[in-house]
Amino acid sequence: MMKKAFTYLLGVLLVLTSAFPVLAFDPFPGEGRGNDERAVTKDEAPAEAVYPPYTGPKKRIAVTRFDNKVQGTWGSWNIGEGMAEQLTTALIKTGRFVVVERQALQDVLGEQELGQSGVIRKETAAKVGQVLGAQIIVRGVVSEFSQEESGGGAGIGIAGFRIGGRSSNAHVAVDIRLIDSTTGQVLTSHNASAKAESSGIAVGVSRGNLDFGADSFKKTPIGQATRKAIEDAVKFIVDSMEKVPFSAKVVKIEGKKIYINIGKDMNINPGLKLYAYSVGESLVDPDTGLSLGAEEKLLGTVEVRNVEKKYSIGYLVSGHSTLKRGDLLKLE
Repeated sequence: MMKKAFTYLLGVLLVLTSAFPVLAFDPFPGEGRGNDERAVTKDEAPAEAVYPPYTGPKKRIAVTRFDNKVQGTWGSWNIGEGMAEQLTTALIKTGRFVVVERQALQDVLGEQELGQSGVIRKETAAKVGQVLGAQIIVRGVVSEFSQEESGGGAGIGIAGFRIGGRSSNAHVAVDIRLIDSTTGQVLTSHNASAKAESSGIAVGVSRGNLDFGADSFKKTPIGQATRKAIEDAVKFIVDSMEKVPFSAKVVKIEGKKIYINIGKDMNINPGLKLYAYSVGESLVDPDTGLSLGAEEKLLGTVEVRNVEKKYSIGYLVSGHSTLKRGDLLKLE
């Protein structure tokens, strides 16, 4: 019965698309019409962002599961996890970051804290940075995730997607915060949001079915709005991270060799020069018990000469030879 029903509906759609090629399946109208929406024909998949080549050193960041503040039926879906995974994938595609794996985050934070809300408390942010080497922690809160259809009734559902109606409007918004993994302080924040519309035969998402990676989801207004919001978040993170100096740490000193915790997987090449700083005792706020950072003293310049996959070997080319394990190296 399901096979016959699907074949029948597919035949109806083919007839409609033949008679009305623009209106029959136009989930994202507006390309070239002065707004942010785009027209998609029945054979066209949503275009994904293409990022320019990047050859500079990659910075380490961690993405937590997003907290989901959406209420009602949508709120019962695993939206926070899905959007965090989308953002992680998009950040990796930029070629600018080494993104900490979710399992590594679970090992550091614990299943309970990570699973309940994805919140990184100030008390644990420094621990994440120390264990995982992440300079910045990305936290997200989904504040809007909606799609409304109008006209033509509820439609017919097939394989998790609903066909029917005359128009559909979707809106997705997520609050992004960048957290300093050393101090636990919020450095900057941004509301990444997007809308998408469709007209003609509306293709929506049936309640109870949601796969962020499915092509069928990406073609719906809610899927398109989600992608646009993620792209907005990526642009914000890339722009914000430009202001954060690339940093590494001394692993050990062996004679004149300085072993550093960066390698080929972070786009490190021989000849890279880094400023070396000794790091003093951590300054702890007596009221909150939180780290305020530590005093840094410039010692000299280290040049990277040998690069392995996970580490590099450098030599001090100027300054004092008093470096020790844990000292900081910055690209400025």
